Amino acid sequence: MDRIKAQADKLSKIVTEPQTYATYKNFVLVTWNILRETGLLIWLTLCLTLVVFEWFWNNSLAAGRNTRAWFDNLEGSNEQIASETGKALLSAGKNSLDFTITTAKKQLGLPTED
Repeated sequence: MDRIKAQADKLSKIVTEPQTYATYKNFVLVTWNILRETGLLIWLTLCLTLVVFEWFWNNSLAAGRNTRAWFDNLEGSNEQIASETGKALLSAGKNSLDFTITTAKKQLGLPTED
């Protein structure tokens, strides 16, 4: 029993020391400052995300409107322009593929169709 009382007195002395109070007070203050600054950082990051999203959204809409206005101002019907554009892209793709295959055959020493 004396040992328990001695241990309880020792613990009571440690807990009631002014240094213990100051240490825990500093711990609580530092923890509070860390939580507050972390919350502020999260808030500012959220604000930045919203501003970047809004900027991207507005610029995307403006680019779409400008492209549509440019396309509408081209001479000829939209269907005709789209058809000619598709044919030009298909022709360019076929020519690029033919050139690449011919170059590959030449590199391998295979006969090419000229």
